[in-house]
Amino acid sequence: MIDIHVHFFPSSIFQAIWRYFETPGHGLWNIKYKVNNKQLIQTLSKEGVNRFTTLIYAHKQGLAEYLNNFIKESVDRFPELIPFGTVFAGDGKCERVAKKIFEEFKFFGIKLHPFVSNEQVEDIRFFPVYEIMQDLGKILVCHTGSVPVYKSSDGAIRLRKVLDQFPRLKVIVAHCGAFEYGDYQPLANDFEHIYFDTAMNCVHNSAFANNCPGRGFFLENQNRILFGSDFPNIPWEYSSQIKALKMLDLGETIERKIFNENAVKLLGL
Repeated sequence: MIDIHVHFFPSSIFQAIWRYFETPGHGLWNIKYKVNNKQLIQTLSKEGVNRFTTLIYAHKQGLAEYLNNFIKESVDRFPELIPFGTVFAGDGKCERVAKKIFEEFKFFGIKLHPFVSNEQVEDIRFFPVYEIMQDLGKILVCHTGSVPVYKSSDGAIRLRKVLDQFPRLKVIVAHCGAFEYGDYQPLANDFEHIYFDTAMNCVHNSAFANNCPGRGFFLENQNRILFGSDFPNIPWEYSSQIKALKMLDLGETIERKIFNENAVKLLGL
């Protein structure tokens, strides 16, 4: 099984993220798995995951380079990793960073989290990066939906501005676009390389309510949906995500696509 939405930060940054999640008033949840590095890999292996991504993102200047170097060093140690990096427009060197992580580090793509970075996906400072990615067939994972507590819900409109300029860019919409599920289907209809990850979808829990696009969404997009969990930043057992998708009764053929085959094809593994 391949998990396309796993975070892989240095220990100190994971600790800061978990403190934020668990601070009263942020509207988030307690973290079930406070693991990192080798322990993170071992936990996923026990759940049947043999490959997974290293989603990272930056919120201040200088952090992206540090995180990218951390991923490169980790990939050299752990073959299970599917390396993804990040860029931060505020660093003023996005194009140079992109060339390094794609051409030298051989990363598969990048993760952008506009709500954390305060840099929107349609920021023109990212455009040279998107051009490089489109030409090289690299993948953008972006969190543009309002889930779990973000106020802005215009992510699909913003992403369309990018795709109008770079129509061959491969994009994975994190969390299936939650909570604006209906806004992202037109993008999938209009652009060939739009995909969705399942992270934290359809698991019925008070921490993440009204979080399923419905069985029809999975049937219609069966060749574009990739299994993702948001591990380790989740409030429930890892198996809950797997069980929730199986409860949709999609059938073995579609389940094989979601849990493995779609990712293998997209990533070229």
